[in-house]
Amino acid sequence: MTSQTTTEPIRYAAWADVPANTFMTKTQLADLDLPRKPGSVAAVVDGYDYRDKKTTIELYRISESAPSPASARTLTAARARTGGPDPRRCTDCDARPELSCRAYQDGARRCQTCAHIHRLRVLQRGAADVRAHATQRAAELLADERLAVVHVDLTDRGTTPSGTRRSPSAARLTALDHTGKLLIETQVRLVRPRSDGIPAGAIAPADAALPLRAALADRKVLRWGWDALGPLTAALRTAGWSDVIPHGYGSTYDLHQLTAQWRGDLDPRTTQTRPVIEPGRADRMLYLLQQIAATAPTSQAGGTPIAGNE
Repeated sequence: MTSQTTTEPIRYAAWADVPANTFMTKTQLADLDLPRKPGSVAAVVDGYDYRDKKTTIELYRISESAPSPASARTLTAARARTGGPDPRRCTDCDARPELSCRAYQDGARRCQTCAHIHRLRVLQRGAADVRAHATQRAAELLADERLAVVHVDLTDRGTTPSGTRRSPSAARLTALDHTGKLLIETQVRLVRPRSDGIPAGAIAPADAALPLRAALADRKVLRWGWDALGPLTAALRTAGWSDVIPHGYGSTYDLHQLTAQWRGDLDPRTTQTRPVIEPGRADRMLYLLQQIAATAPTSQAGGTPIAGNE
């Protein structure tokens, strides 16, 4: 008796994981300009059906497929019956792919490359609208005398022997006004007094609270995310001071978000906006805000350009 082994199909979690030009579905093989018959199921991919329901889609190796029984005469007759524009001719680039081009509401049929470009253009137009809003917001912030550009550096203490990252020991806060004038610079201890890794000169949260509150009172705080400001705010709150740094709607603004919206730099592979890199200092944050505000459609930005501290 002869035993026969069967190979389990390769499983892919998404279409992005499926190797290009290797597999096709049964429908795709039948849709080819020269249709082919599938062999055995070689792979499956998790996807969605025509009802947008989750399903598992069977894939077949192109190299294991065979020509369909349709003769050249049959294919010619089928093409003649279809009539209308050639479904395998790209309206944008005039390519003739083997699979049918995707039809759009504007009447165009686009190959996969042109469809991707078309999607990027649509996303870019949307990003342009968001950019205009971001530049106007930046101009308004820069023209406001209550602006405080706040940057926080956390003192890293490395990891424990087991590899767990230690909490930061201190936070150095620098705040500038809309002209670049220094409002306050202070270093605040975030851990117990006898903890390791506390930099010289770091003061207790209770001692820093009143000077910080005086410097930032009634200010509009421009920060870079919450990652650095969060531990400082928590330390002040633990010390009994919850109203030191302005917070809430209309009081704090995120330069990270404004910058990402202003740059609007789309990754052509993922179609997602590329991440933006932190400026690193308060003066560079203000310089970046000035750049964003300068591109506003009707910029009323105030403030004096500042020189970078290299």
